[in-house]
Amino acid sequence: MSLTNSYCALSCKHCNKHYLKGMAKFIDIEKLAKEGKTSFLLSGGLMPNGKIPYKFFLDELYLLKQKYNLKFNLHTGYNIEESDISYLRLIGDVISYDLVGDKETMKEVYGIDNFEKMWLSFKILLENGFKVKPHITIGLNKGKISHEIKTIQRIKDLKLENYIDEIIFLVFIPTVGTDFYRADPVNIQEVINVILETKNIIGNKNITLGCMVPKGKYRLELQSNLLGIVDKIVQPVNKVVQQAKNSNFKINYSYECCAFEN
Repeated sequence: MSLTNSYCALSCKHCNKHYLKGMAKFIDIEKLAKEGKTSFLLSGGLMPNGKIPYKFFLDELYLLKQKYNLKFNLHTGYNIEESDISYLRLIGDVISYDLVGDKETMKEVYGIDNFEKMWLSFKILLENGFKVKPHITIGLNKGKISHEIKTIQRIKDLKLENYIDEIIFLVFIPTVGTDFYRADPVNIQEVINVILETKNIIGNKNITLGCMVPKGKYRLELQSNLLGIVDKIVQPVNKVVQQAKNSNFKINYSYECCAFEN
């Protein structure tokens, strides 16, 4: 759900508001709740202050949450302060937090220079007891490996790994209408290598292959190669489900945002 419709103060080179345009809107939440939906990913574009404007929608979100017993997964943006904690706690069941591992990648892709603030915001959320699911996009910078292992190493160096139980990996998608449209998808073996190295650095966390992954043959090949390596695959293609069954994997199914499940 986008709280800002298609607005975003940034025009990031990998997105450029493209994915906001396909999201349901805030005004759709109650209708969907009445239809039986029980959990929602709340997102949107960033405001000029680096936040998603939850405070503006707080009363209505809280009432909807109570009325329909809803669960909310929040994208928060990169500018969290202690003063934000009280209202985020009223509505947030889990937080999906995008992390970038170096300043250069952040500046190149997002066009902003608040690298340290991003990490401080992540730390504030963790230390205030939120269930935070770090999301790392492999190949974020034009499909090239750049920041990914630095992100994992920084989590470890800052002694934040004990606060998290899962790391969710996304994979860069060349997207029409963005600066990176003509970039090649990430080499699949490089994606696998990043995940294997993550398990070496922080070996006791669940690893999830998330929903934002190129479709078609790429998705099939990547998911197939990650069976037995990752703990969870979001939106598995049918052939991969059958492959898992043929290999006698124990399969647990879930039908909501992966961040809600361990």
